[in-house]
Amino acid sequence: MPRSTRPRRRPGQRGAPARAPGAGAERPPNTVRFAGTLWTVREVRGNDSGRAFRCPGCQQQVLASTPHTVAWPSQTMHGVENRRHWHTRCWAARERRKPGGSFA
Repeated sequence: MPRSTRPRRRPGQRGAPARAPGAGAERPPNTVRFAGTLWTVREVRGNDSGRAFRCPGCQQQVLASTPHTVAWPSQTMHGVENRRHWHTRCWAARERRKPGGSFA
């Protein structure tokens, strides 16, 4: 294998950007209107908690370790029971799905 001539920089070395632990892990939440309700939406990278959730869009499992989208009603958020974990693709296709799904 050929040798790389690209300089390698370690965090903290001159010229390397210093990043705080966990920096860039999530985007700030935004608000969208969906199914007649105002929803707060956040994209998450995932973590190693070992949990799994049920995607309301496709009814399949969303592993906590995979990047996904979390949405909750903006006005009625009381605790974590109203959060819904969606596959990012399912959230993007939410307007094209058949009515009758349980989104709240």
